[in-house]
Formats: sequence, structure tokens, C-alpha cells
Amino acid sequence: MPRMAWRMLVLAVLVFASGLTLAVAWGQLAGPTTPALAQADTQQVTVTDVVDGDTIDVSAQVEGTNRIRLIGVDTPEVFEGEEPCGPESSDFTTEQLEGQDVTLEFDEDRVDPYDRALAYVWVPDLDGELFNETLVRRGLARVSTFEPNIRYEDRFLAAEREAKAEGIGVWATDPCTASEATTPEATTPEATTPEPTTPEPTIPESTPPEPTPPKPLPEPTTPAPPPLPPPERTVLDSGGPENGPVPLMPDGGCPVEYPHERGALCYR
Repeated sequence: MPRMAWRMLVLAVLVFASGLTLAVAWGQLAGPTTPALAQADTQQVTVTDVVDGDTIDVSAQVEGTNRIRLIGVDTPEVFEGEEPCGPESSDFTTEQLEGQDVTLEFDEDRVDPYDRALAYVWVPDLDGELFNETLVRRGLARVSTFEPNIRYEDRFLAAEREAKAEGIGVWATDPCTASEATTPEATTPEATTPEPTTPEPTIPESTPPEPTPPKPLPEPTTPAPPPLPPPERTVLDSGGPENGPVPLMPDGGCPVEYPHERGALCYR
């Protein structure tokens, strides 16, 4: 091989090595980056509004929409039937993201059936944390991954196990009362002087009078029977034919034995 060709080959190798060295040095000067961010498709946006714990609006459109649904997590509802921890999750997302410049990282599927862009949210102002994971670790969301968007599923599940072990957020006995460990300040009860009380006058109970027994009802009396009508007179009642006159018969006549009537008496 001619000497000039060797020189050209050596020069090309030196140039390639120098470029590789410069690339490595530049990476070191730029500081550490998340491996996924260095390889994945990302977009810088500003959070303009928080819809709920796992849904935000951003200023630059992503996949034709301003609405972003966080991948791999599911926060309690605040609109369609409020669930425990729903308001707390929404308030936390609002406090941490609203007005912040964040980096959206995309996975395989970029849009959900509701036309919302799907993304992981990295927050540079919060030490470059993955906000999806933060929600799970604080007990403000449950893991909810769907293939093929499962890039950080293992991280999310590990964070969920921590929240369950601590019994915080949605995993607390009384949900969301212990999403952040706090120690209540000890308070000394103020000494109070009991107010004087005036005893209420006692009113003697009145004894109701004994009931008067009812007067006995008079015993019923049986009325005397009406007098019987006088028996019909017969010849024998007046003495018979041997003992004088007899009265008239009931029909006004005289018996055959005393056929003669005189003065309402019958004679023989």
C-alpha cells in the first residue's frame, strides 16, 4: 500500500477517535440524564391546568390535544362519584405541577380512547422526579398499566408496595388521613374555673288523690204482677140451684137452671 494511503487511513482513525472522545466528554459536561429520557421521544411543555390527580392540560399541543393522561397510574375520582383521596390527589397534583415546565415522555401508544395524549411526566424543578411514580408512592394513586405502555411498571409496583406497607393514602384504614406522616403538636389544656351553679328548687311531687269508689247501684226490684181477673161465675159459685139466685152469665143471659132475670140476678 502506498505511504500516502496509509497516512490517510491513520488520519481518518484519529478523526473518528477524537469525535468519540468529544461526544463522551460532552455527555459528562451536560450532567446525568435519565436513561429513558435519553432514548425516548420527549416534549417540553408547561402545565396550564390540572383536571384531576392523573389528568393535566398543557400549553403546547401533544398529538393534536392539550390534555394529557398520566401513564400507568389511576387516582381516585373527584367528578363521577367522589372517592376517598380523590380531592387530596387532585390538590397535590395542582400544587406540584400547575404552572411548571415539565418533560413529557411517550411510550408505545400515545393516545387513549378519549383522545388524550398518554405520557410520563418528569419534573425538573422537583429533582427530575417521575411524577407518575410520586403519586403512587404517596398513596394518592394505584398502579394501572396497560400493554404496551409498561416501561415503568416495575417501578410503580415497588412504590405501591411501599405505600401499602406504610398504610398511607388509599391504603390507610381511614383513607388519606395519613398520606404524609405528621406528628401532632402536644397541647396543654387550659385550666378552667368551673362556673358556680345555682341548684334548681325541688318541687315536691304531688300525690294524686285516691279514687272514690263508685256508689253501688240499687238492686233491681221486680214489679208486682198485675191482679188476676175475677174468675167467671158459674151456677155453683153462687150456691147452685139449692141456694138462691145467681148472677147473670158472662154473655148477659141467665142459665137454664135460673131462667128468670130480676135485678141482674137469675131466679128459678
